[in-house]
Amino acid sequence: MPRTEIFARRSALLMTAVLAGIAAWILLPGCGGQNPPAETVAGLQGPELDQAQRLYAQMVMEHQLHRDRKTLEIAANLLDYHSRFDRNDEVLDMAIDSAVSLGETERARRFVSEMMSDFAGSPLLDKTLQRGAGLAAAAGDTLDAAYLLVRYHDRNPARATGPDGAPQADLYLKRLDGTQLASLMGRVPNSALYPYLGYLRVRDHLQLGEFEAAQGVVDRLGVDAPADRWTLAARELVADPESVTRRPHYEPSGPVQINRIGLLAPLTEKYALLGNAFVDAALLALDAANTEMGTNYELLVEDTAGDPVTAALAARRLCAEEGAVVLLGSLLSSSTAAAALVCDSYGVPLVSPTATNEGVWKLGDGIFQTNLTGLFEIRLLAQVATKVLLKERFAVLYPDDPEGRRIAEDFSTEVAALGGTVLAMASYPPAGTDFRPPILKLREYRPEVIFTPATVDQMVMLGPQLDFYRSGAMVLGLSHWNSERLIQRAGDSLDGALLPSDLAMFRPQWTEEFYLKWQEDAYPGEVTPQALKVYQALRMLLETMNDAGVANRAQLTAALRGRLASRDFDAEGLDSFEQSVRMVRGGRVVRFPARLFAEAWAWEQAHADTVAADSLGMDALQPVPAER
Repeated sequence: MPRTEIFARRSALLMTAVLAGIAAWILLPGCGGQNPPAETVAGLQGPELDQAQRLYAQMVMEHQLHRDRKTLEIAANLLDYHSRFDRNDEVLDMAIDSAVSLGETERARRFVSEMMSDFAGSPLLDKTLQRGAGLAAAAGDTLDAAYLLVRYHDRNPARATGPDGAPQADLYLKRLDGTQLASLMGRVPNSALYPYLGYLRVRDHLQLGEFEAAQGVVDRLGVDAPADRWTLAARELVADPESVTRRPHYEPSGPVQINRIGLLAPLTEKYALLGNAFVDAALLALDAANTEMGTNYELLVEDTAGDPVTAALAARRLCAEEGAVVLLGSLLSSSTAAAALVCDSYGVPLVSPTATNEGVWKLGDGIFQTNLTGLFEIRLLAQVATKVLLKERFAVLYPDDPEGRRIAEDFSTEVAALGGTVLAMASYPPAGTDFRPPILKLREYRPEVIFTPATVDQMVMLGPQLDFYRSGAMVLGLSHWNSERLIQRAGDSLDGALLPSDLAMFRPQWTEEFYLKWQEDAYPGEVTPQALKVYQALRMLLETMNDAGVANRAQLTAALRGRLASRDFDAEGLDSFEQSVRMVRGGRVVRFPARLFAEAWAWEQAHADTVAADSLGMDALQPVPAER
C-alpha cells in the first residue's frame, strides 16, 4: 500500500472518530442545548435523580479528559448509591475503559460481570462481552474468554460468525483442554455453539485415545442436535480417528504475497495517538530497509481500535484475504493476544515489539516478542561477566517456578561453557517476601557474581535484602529491570547491577538512524521509546526476510525462530558490550562503561585458552551519561 494511501486512510479514520465523539457529546443530557429529562428515571426522582444526573455528567467529562482514577470514583458512587439509575450501563462501560487504562485488569473484568448480570438488555452488552473476552485472554483465563464470546455469539450468531464459517469464539475455544470444554458445555447447555463444543470435545477424547468417551459425546449430540453440521462432523471424526492428528492451518482465500507485511495498530479510539506513532515508526523503517537493501516490501495497515475482537478480525483479513506473509503488532497485549491466535490458525508469523504480557509468545510457534530476548540475554550476561569482567565464581538465585528453573539452568550451562563455575543455586517462592535463607546459603560460597532472574516486583524486595545481608557479589538481572519503579524503590541496593539492554539484539546504527529521522516534537516524549521498538523490530524483520530469501510463511517462521532464539552474541569488541549492556549507577540505568575494561578484554583475548583471573574490581566503574 503506498505511503500516501496509508496516510489518507488514517486521516479519514481519525476524522470519523472525532466527528462521532462530537456527536455523542452533543446528544448527552445537558449538552448541546438539551436539558435533562424531568420525569422519574428507573425509580429515581427528585433530589436523588438530580444528584445521579449531575454525577453522570461529571463522570462523562472526567472520562473524556482521561482522568481515569476520578472516573472510577464517580462510577463507584453511582453504582453503590444510585443503583436504579437507568444509565448505569453507560457508567459501567466507561468504568471498564478507565480500569483498563490504569492497568487494573481484574477490576475491569468485575465490571464486565456486573454488566452481564445487571444489564442483560443493554445495547452496550455486545461490546462489553467482546471486550471482556480480550481482558480474560490477556489475563491468561482462556476459559472465561471463550465463555464470553459464546455468550456474544448467542446474541447474534450471524454477526459473530466469520466469512469462513468459523465463530469468533473459535479464537479461544480451540485452546481449551478437555476438562475446560466439559466445564463450558455445562455452563451453556442451550447455546447455539453447544454442538460445536461437543465436536471439539470429541477431538480431545480421540487425541487421548479415549474412543468410548468420544462415542458417548457423539451419541448425546445425536439426541440434542441430530441435524447440526457439527454433530455430523463429530461422527466423521469417530469414523476416522486418525484425522484428529492432522492439524491443517486455515488456507488463505488468495495467494500469499511474500513482500506484504501486515501491520496492526489502534488508529482510532483511545489509543489512536500511540497507534499512529506505531505506524509512523514502521513507515520510517520500511523506507530505510527498502532503500538500503533494494527491496520493495510494503505495509498493509489495519485499525484495531485497541479492541481484541477488532484486532482478531483485522488479523484474519490480513492473513486470509490480503495474503500477508507476516504481521507486526499490535500495540496492546490484549489485542496482540487475539491477533496471535488468528495468526497461529493460518500459520502466519507475528512479531510483537511492544506487548508487555510475557506470555504472548506461548500462543503459537510463530509468535515472537522482540522485547523479550530469552536465551540471548542469558548468553550476553555470561559473556560480559566472564570475558570482560573476568569473573569466575557464580551463584544463581531464582524463583521456584518452571520459568525460573529453566532460566537458572540455561545460565549455568552458558557460564560453564565460557569457563566459569556455578558454585551454588538457591530458590525462593515466587510470592515470597523473606529472602534471607537463600541469600545466606549462597553467601557461604563467596561468589563473585549472583545472577537472579527475578521479576520487578520480586526485585523490589530482594534487592535491599541482598544489600542488607551483605552478599558481597555483583548482581546480574534481565532487561525488564530497566524499570523506573524498581530503580526508585530498590534505592542504592542495586547500584552496580548489570542487565542487558532490551535493544541488544538490534544493530546499533538502527538506533542512530531512528533518532535522525524521528520527529520527536510531533508526539509526546513518552511515545518515542515505543516508536523506537517498532522501528527496530521491523528493521530486524525485513533484514531477516531478505537475508533468508524466504518463499513462504513457514520458511519465515523458521528464519525468525533461528534469529530470535539464537544463543550467539557476536562480540566484535568492547563497543558491542557498551551497546548491549546496561548498569544501575546513581539511581539511573546507564550504558555499561566497557572502555574501562580495555586491559581486561585484551588480556582475555590473548589468554582465551587459559584460566582468567579477576584483574579489575568494581571500584574502577564510574557513571556514564544516561542513554538517550
